Amino acid sequence: MHETRQITRHLVVLKVSPWSERAKWALDHHGLSYQTIEHAPFLGERRLRHLVGSKKERATVPVLLAGEQILTESWDIAAYADREGTASRLIPPEREAEVRIWNALADETMTALRALVVAAMLASPEAIDEGLPPNVPSVLRPMLRPVGRHGMKWFARKYDLRLADVPEHVAKLRSTLQRLRTALEKSLLYLLGSFSYADIVMACTLQGISPVANRYIPLGAATRRAWTREDLAAEFSELIAWRDRLYEKHRASDLS
Repeated sequence: MHETRQITRHLVVLKVSPWSERAKWALDHHGLSYQTIEHAPFLGERRLRHLVGSKKERATVPVLLAGEQILTESWDIAAYADREGTASRLIPPEREAEVRIWNALADETMTALRALVVAAMLASPEAIDEGLPPNVPSVLRPMLRPVGRHGMKWFARKYDLRLADVPEHVAKLRSTLQRLRTALEKSLLYLLGSFSYADIVMACTLQGISPVANRYIPLGAATRRAWTREDLAAEFSELIAWRDRLYEKHRASDLS
């Protein structure tokens, strides 16, 4: 009753988005096939709004189109993968409340990280260049930086990001990392004793501290620097190592 149903799936993603990575990881964990559609912020907003409809306040990725279903939240996509797939459940019913707590914490933390990353991107002309559509010739990219900056500022407005509140955002990150460190002191690898969506969301959150290797999520050099918090990566190096072990054990390395 799973892959034999021949459901055509399309997953709308933003490659650098940890929320998109959560959805992809959940579907891949269960071996569910899908075609990826890359969303272009600002330029693709009208198409994205059309897909999610008017009931949702803000059109965001990922979006899973599965038959007649349209799922617009990473959590819902992971739950869908659990229903349709055959691998171990990522959200076990008896542990759902605990997984939801980690999911909420990851969402709150990624809001702070998103503001820090956007501010760092805006401060880096090279990162702006790397964020332009791939079909733009390299010689033209410096001339199009105003367009790239406009798009990044539009993105910040869309999500009501407080770009100047750096100390507050960093404090939120440190609080979350301390909480994750404490939780992992009781476990060798998995937050709930076995691999779950809680591990996925927290591993993806660490993308905004020290990005995972390019074989998992390719990033340009300047973009990688914008996503990196060297101070926190050094302070919580064991969490980065934990994330890397999870990827090595549970994530294919030929994804792009």
